[in-house]
Amino acid sequence: MEVGFLGLGIMGKAMSMNLLKNGFKVTVWNRTLSKCDELVAHGASVGQTPAEVVKKCKITIAMLSDPAAALSVFSDKDGVLEQICSGKGYIDMSTVDPETSCKISEAITSKGGQFLEAPVSGSKQPAETGQLVILAAGEKALYDAAVPAFDILGKKSFFLGQVGNGAKMKLVVNMIMGSMMNAFSEGLILADRSGLNPHDLLDVLDLGAIANPMFKGKGPAILQNNYSPAFPLKHQQKDMRLALALGDENALQMPVAAAANEAFKKARSMGLGDLDFSAVVETVKVLKHSS
Repeated sequence: MEVGFLGLGIMGKAMSMNLLKNGFKVTVWNRTLSKCDELVAHGASVGQTPAEVVKKCKITIAMLSDPAAALSVFSDKDGVLEQICSGKGYIDMSTVDPETSCKISEAITSKGGQFLEAPVSGSKQPAETGQLVILAAGEKALYDAAVPAFDILGKKSFFLGQVGNGAKMKLVVNMIMGSMMNAFSEGLILADRSGLNPHDLLDVLDLGAIANPMFKGKGPAILQNNYSPAFPLKHQQKDMRLALALGDENALQMPVAAAANEAFKKARSMGLGDLDFSAVVETVKVLKHSS
């Protein structure tokens, strides 16, 4: 099976590498073409433009940073839309708002192509190990055709119905994750400032009802001030913003998520946007002398 892959950031690079290692023929593109070199060494071909990739491949996957990037790669000169036609499928695995997914879907279907949104739950390590959770919605026939690739990329894929539902599910998941990370950060610093050993807190949490892989994985790294980016903080804040906008559309009050968003915004203002989203803990630390 041959697929195209647009976007070779933290996630896209790992995902396209997994496809290559499992026997897929992959043609890749990235705005900075030098990022394709490692994949070429593992057998990938390179398209000079998104349009070139779509022309060559029956199914093209995109994993881009935000709605602006998703729309740019799709609609700019030499973009995806120039070569989309009947018999071509486009799968956008970026995290975007439902309106962006619907806009891309309408343009593709108007040219006879098939569209699937398929954002993922999971960051760098699950992407590298093929353990993502894929949240797909759109054209069921394209979903069925993509299942062999999804089975390599993830541990489970969901088909959620009409376009927009995948984006909504991803935003809800990341809103919960961002809110949890803020509470976790406050708890770690509170334990430390009140004379407790935060490592003991991690052990207690891991044995209780709120044990979860995020606390288990991020906790030790936070205590070592290690914020190597698995999921950049600037992207987490973008997802909080989009989730809050979805709440506005549904007349839903979300004060916890709103407070978490403000903390991520503060972290970005401190220059932490390119670090892991767990670096939001630094916003709690700076409050030490504020009283």
